[in-house]
Amino acid sequence: MAGALALMLAFSFYINPQAVGQNVDELQKLKQEKQQKLDEINKKISAIQAEIRERKAVANSLKNEIALVNLEIAETEAQIEATEGKIDTTNLEIAEVTETIVRTEAEIKGQKENLKQLIRQINELEEMSPLEIALENDNLTDFIDQLQYASNIQDRTSEILAEIKKLKEELEQKQLDLKKQKATLDALLGQLEVAQNGLRGQRTAKQEILDETRGQEKIYQRLLAEQEGLEEQISKEIYNLEVEIRNKLGNRRLPARKGLLAWPMDGTLTQGYGNTGFTSLGYSFHNGIDLAGPAGTAIYAAADGIVLDTGTGQGAYGNWVTIKHNNIAGNRALITLYAHMSSFKVRAGQAVAQGDLIGFEGNTGNTTRLLYGPHRGYHLHFTVFDTEGYDVAEGQFTKIFGSYRVPYGYTYNPLEFL
Repeated sequence: MAGALALMLAFSFYINPQAVGQNVDELQKLKQEKQQKLDEINKKISAIQAEIRERKAVANSLKNEIALVNLEIAETEAQIEATEGKIDTTNLEIAEVTETIVRTEAEIKGQKENLKQLIRQINELEEMSPLEIALENDNLTDFIDQLQYASNIQDRTSEILAEIKKLKEELEQKQLDLKKQKATLDALLGQLEVAQNGLRGQRTAKQEILDETRGQEKIYQRLLAEQEGLEEQISKEIYNLEVEIRNKLGNRRLPARKGLLAWPMDGTLTQGYGNTGFTSLGYSFHNGIDLAGPAGTAIYAAADGIVLDTGTGQGAYGNWVTIKHNNIAGNRALITLYAHMSSFKVRAGQAVAQGDLIGFEGNTGNTTRLLYGPHRGYHLHFTVFDTEGYDVAEGQFTKIFGSYRVPYGYTYNPLEFL
């Protein structure tokens, strides 16, 4: 029981008091109730996201901007509620696994006690010679029964040993499951914190818009126009670096391989790859895809690999991570970029597996927040680079944004590999 008690103490900080003392059936029922509520919240989030997409297609105006802010605040509030529901469900799963571990250890202990009794009986029988056993019995039938009894003890001993081995294997698996659930819970707690910070930022942004414009459309339009020049300069910085690489390397097209990479984030595709109509912002080529979700949505590694580099700052990609995936596409290595994150959870040189947590969605760096305010830019920018030609340049606009770096290289359409 000592092992189970140690595990229970290790996770006591996380376990919901509601889950303590519940049996497995009761925990299963609670989980079903939580999942039903979670499904309802997710439907609500989907409906809000559909309305946000409709609003973003409308021409920029102060009225539409405030409506968008309110919708995105509602989306983040729903996401926080959903994350809290996932935390509760994970707590129930941790409690369920812990309960199973306690029962399994108790069963192992019971089987060991049975084994000790059998071993004592075997030792007693082994001390008697066949002649002594025969003399103890009045007739041949009793003698044969005694021999059969000894054989049965040996068989039962083997059965108990096999059962203990099986229970120990089950116990080890449950302990692994418990560690995984704990890691899931850690990620959810981090996501909740990021979403709560994002919500505070969205509410602040709304007030800033109202304060700066004083409710006047003409002031809003003037502020919008003032940002366009800066947006154009920052966007062209990345574009020009990659045009130079493309000119040097020529056409390096890889055949499309759907499913080679996993989607790095749950969200809505808001910007595709290639010529996507960015000419009004000073460039015509988008080097990746954009996925938008509620503030603080978790971001995961698209494939197994090694973290190549990370960067922070307020210029270009903001908080970003690149991961190198060796021999993934016809013996060619690829590099994936995860950009504009609120924060990341990995470091350069770290090995990651597909689906490992990388960080959380944000709006750092050169996102649409420069044009529309900080609340408008929550998304993940995801790029796929060829390893040849990949590099990182120092940012050009340090007087405005401070120190930052820009990863660049020869890019492929991520949708051909997702």
